Amino acid sequence: MSERKPVRANLMDVRVILEACPPPLADRDKAYAVLRQSFACYNSFHAVSVPDLQDEGEFLRERARVPNEEFARWVRELTEKPLSLYKVVVGCSRPQMEEWLARAAAIGCRDIFVVGGDSSAKQYPPDGLDVGTAAELAGERGFNCGGIIIPTRRAQFVARPASEDEVDRVLGKIHGHGIRFFSTQILYESEWMCSLLLDLVRRLDKDGMPKIFLTFSPFVVPEDIHFAKKTLGVFIPADVERMLKGARSMREASISALIGVWERLSSFAGQIGFPADRLGVNVEYLDSRNPRSVDASFELAEEFGRIFRKSTP
Repeated sequence: MSERKPVRANLMDVRVILEACPPPLADRDKAYAVLRQSFACYNSFHAVSVPDLQDEGEFLRERARVPNEEFARWVRELTEKPLSLYKVVVGCSRPQMEEWLARAAAIGCRDIFVVGGDSSAKQYPPDGLDVGTAAELAGERGFNCGGIIIPTRRAQFVARPASEDEVDRVLGKIHGHGIRFFSTQILYESEWMCSLLLDLVRRLDKDGMPKIFLTFSPFVVPEDIHFAKKTLGVFIPADVERMLKGARSMREASISALIGVWERLSSFAGQIGFPADRLGVNVEYLDSRNPRSVDASFELAEEFGRIFRKSTP
């Protein structure tokens, strides 16, 4: 049997990413069994990404979790699709980052998302890297670098939670550090992201436009909504939340709602001149231990794969 050769990733060329989350060590066997079945059943997405989950910050609890590059090596055994990794760099020294980049390269990963801190109030190690320095270090070693967009972080809309103007942050990462692509926070409405896309079109020419992967995650139980809002900071409009909680099948209602958000965003992007090939989707699941959660995300990624096939001439 010939050895599986990984596909060299280039996220500028793909449209649908399936984000596979490393499970807690205590649940590894169950999560791996669920994922093995899902990868065997679904195949229409174009690439796989693996986040660098920080439980203490993101999930407000301490938990031993499979390291993302170790999990990525296991995922590589299931699929030849391009593979990308996220890396939280604020707690990472330069030597640690260099070692991590070497491990990422060894499994065929050349695209990474560089992530900063989850809170400006949190104390990080003094030798931890900032996003710009980490991106430049990775770029020197041949990696393509991406970042994160949180569309609700926009100063001009004071009626909702906001801090800094996210467009300025995005432009700083593009022009200052060579970041070429971004994934967003989980989206359940389109208004904030439409405004951000419009600002980008006003301030960049088409050749300089970054690739943006709109992130979607279907909910299957009411606890998913609570977790997404309270722990991850996802903005869910009140009417959408009521609809999901009152639906006979939250899974199906959620998938339908997310496809609707995509349709509104992609239509608006076309109207304002945002390049169609610079807009993609990133589908993630919230609970690696829950087969229904994982399967719903794979189903949504499969549906997006079909949508993009239909739109390709």
